[in-house]
Amino acid sequence: MRYLIAETDWTLMSLAARILGTGTLLTRTDRIEDIPHFLGLGGADLLILGAGQIGPHGLSLPILRRAAAGMPIVLIARGASAAQVALWLEAGADTVIATDRPLEEAVVMLEAVARRAHGLPQPQIDYGALRLDLNRRQAYVLNCPMKLSPKLYELLEYIALRPGRLVTRAALLSHIYGLEEEPDPRVFDVYICNLRACLAAVADCLDIETVRGAGFRLAVRPQDAVIAA
Repeated sequence: MRYLIAETDWTLMSLAARILGTGTLLTRTDRIEDIPHFLGLGGADLLILGAGQIGPHGLSLPILRRAAAGMPIVLIARGASAAQVALWLEAGADTVIATDRPLEEAVVMLEAVARRAHGLPQPQIDYGALRLDLNRRQAYVLNCPMKLSPKLYELLEYIALRPGRLVTRAALLSHIYGLEEEPDPRVFDVYICNLRACLAAVADCLDIETVRGAGFRLAVRPQDAVIAA
């Protein structure tokens, strides 16, 4: 997964460092005014903001909510009252995490919010013969671990979180590479070829289809199209 975070104070910077330690992809900015631009690029699964950046002289939660569509919005707040938290939630935030929470606990809460937006109550994707452990960032086929590079794992996870949906090359570039120097989009043809080879043993159950001129789609047989913990 990839999070978008506005590092506007030390608390947010410390949280970003802890998130990176889990292997989660992160788009970072210290310019709050850049958040709408990053949202327009897509590719993120979660938006993290300091609650102090919300208000008349900052960002608008209702506007962010419309721009972020189904993306969860998490606010990090210091000393907020129950009434203020309720107002933020009513305005579009998905959850509010107090700054006095231990970083380890905050990271686990963020992971839970992000995956539940994809309909996952537990950190696991299960399509019968294919299983992804989101915490360990490990994929298994027929209970055997797949040897995947970090980018190949991210590609498989991104597609597996969106079964049956078209995933464009542009979306993959934004998600996997973020603001890094982007490769030729055709690199994903090579990645997909490698993934198909890894999934060859279960090709009768699932496949990564190429939609010519558009992108890719994970096709799962109906009897295996179940995500469970």
